[in-house]
Amino acid sequence: MSDRRTHTIVLAPPAARVAAGGSTAFEVSRFTEALLFIDVKVVSGASPTLDFEVQTGPADDEVAFVHTRPEQITSAGKTLVMLVNIGSWLRLAWSVGGEGSSFTFEARLALKT
Repeated sequence: MSDRRTHTIVLAPPAARVAAGGSTAFEVSRFTEALLFIDVKVVSGASPTLDFEVQTGPADDEVAFVHTRPEQITSAGKTLVMLVNIGSWLRLAWSVGGEGSSFTFEARLALKT
């Protein structure tokens, strides 16, 4: 039986966001897969949209390659994204769209060897 190791990273602490943003880059080379947990608590504004990109790269200053784009979010709820072949570095970027839109959310990454 193998001993799988896990590690959890907070990519975006709970907060209201009205514009594009992103997490810092995290070194994840010792892990092979991950689960991304996005928990949207509150949504407001006209035609609100929230888009995410999981970005990867070979170094912390080269994390600009899109790994995964989860489905666009338009309402409160929980989204789970499974990630494999995650590379050496990861970060999460987001973009808020819509007139006067705001999303209160948090995002965490559970990494596994």
